[in-house]
Amino acid sequence: MTQGKLRFHGLHGETIDAATGDYVTVPTRSPHTFSNPFDEPAKFFNTYTPAFYINYFKMLATMSEQGKPMSPEANRRAMAYFATIGVADGEMEMKKEA
Repeated sequence: MTQGKLRFHGLHGETIDAATGDYVTVPTRSPHTFSNPFDEPAKFFNTYTPAFYINYFKMLATMSEQGKPMSPEANRRAMAYFATIGVADGEMEMKKEA
């Protein structure tokens, strides 16, 4: 984390709050996501091994440059192209801040 805080979500409601100076390691093919439920902007630096996977995010950036939200179907196609498996609705059990 280079600024602020983010909440990383794993399966079954597992969460990790990472603040400036912290890092989070995600094992290969582990379902995860992240959110910013906090009242401050956050920035973080990603690295990917193998580097091949960075092209997934380049593809998402190109798709989102078209100025409209990406449909779930378009996101699934991008994920499939890189052999990324999505999780079922509700499987991440993200808890909302009150």
